[in-house]
Amino acid sequence: MVLNKIQLDNEKETLLITLYAKALDSRSKNSILKDKKAAELVDMIDYNFEKLHSFGNETMVVRAKQLDSWLHTFLENHQDATVLNLGCGLDTRISRVHPPSTVKWFDVDYPEVIEVRKHFYSNCEGYQMIASSVTELNWLEKIPKDKPAIIIAEGLLEYLTKDEVKILLERLTKHFPSGQIAFDVMNSFAINAGKEHLKKTTGAEHKWAVDDIHEVDKLNAKLKRIASFSIFRSKYIHKLPFKLRFLYTIMYVVPNFRNMIRLLLYKF
Repeated sequence: MVLNKIQLDNEKETLLITLYAKALDSRSKNSILKDKKAAELVDMIDYNFEKLHSFGNETMVVRAKQLDSWLHTFLENHQDATVLNLGCGLDTRISRVHPPSTVKWFDVDYPEVIEVRKHFYSNCEGYQMIASSVTELNWLEKIPKDKPAIIIAEGLLEYLTKDEVKILLERLTKHFPSGQIAFDVMNSFAINAGKEHLKKTTGAEHKWAVDDIHEVDKLNAKLKRIASFSIFRSKYIHKLPFKLRFLYTIMYVVPNFRNMIRLLLYKF
């Protein structure tokens, strides 16, 4: 099956950037994610993926692997948890993680994105897609609030304003009794450096820059940071080819590059 050309724009189209990165990784000799499902999806989509080669595909794969790792750890200790995957796009995380049957998993994204996603996934026992922007007010009511939750926001919060992030965090921590939330942030240098290329390629725009992690800590009193580090310090960087590892080691020495992308894990 090959889909017709996908008609998405702005931040919705960026889902193809992360999907393509994971597909390329699955085809490499030393794959980090081993995400064959992502490669299958790319093969079924009529889209000019070649234009997405210059978006730091390797760092996206490392980011996904780190988030998967945190998710695995949480589910080992909470086998009846709720998983909330925000801005899911065509993410294949549920296929990689294989959660226990006792887990309730919810993938959330814009209605236009979920319509595309329905070509590849179907709602079933323990898994549900929710068609809504995360900034809308009523989507969270569809999700049970009696279990601990782990919330993943991969490559999402950068597209919201600081105020929108604050409101979202408040709603999430109020809805669930306890849990964790894992996400990534970008600094001003990274956002400004990639602004024109991102806009030209997809029309999207990053809105929330984080230069001081303590600003994130202050957004919600219920959140307690339990992990934070530059993506270049994730242990999964060491799985990349030597040339890339060497490049990222050099980049880490320079503060602006060091904090381009940081991975954060909070509990509440």
